[in-house]
Amino acid sequence: MWQRLVNWLAMTRSEQRVILFLSTTLVVGAGIRLYQETYPSRRQFNYRTVDSSFAAFREQMAPESVQQKMGGPGKLVNINNASKDELVALPGIGQTLAERIVLFRGNKGKFGSAEDLQKVKGISKKKFEKLKPLVSVQ
Repeated sequence: MWQRLVNWLAMTRSEQRVILFLSTTLVVGAGIRLYQETYPSRRQFNYRTVDSSFAAFREQMAPESVQQKMGGPGKLVNINNASKDELVALPGIGQTLAERIVLFRGNKGKFGSAEDLQKVKGISKKKFEKLKPLVSVQ
């Protein structure tokens, strides 16, 4: 029957090998899938639980670590005269973003309010909400 099909389709030897390879791969894959469904793995790790635990831990610990970097609890960073290093101590502010804040302040003048910080490229509304209790404008 195979030979009749090959003759009818006028398949070359290499085409026959490709068809044979694909058929074998399909059968082996179906066999593996059937085995996995028949004998499920006993070790299934739930990453969502661990991720949520770490997220809660990070949220709980972040304010203390930020306050330690800034010099103690209750100390606000004045964005109008803060150095690049003081800005880097704020959560979500890296070297590049601190540099942008300093350049923005140099080009446009002092910030009129803390909300003006959102005008700096890279500070989204969400990031600003995290920064708002930590910054001041004097």
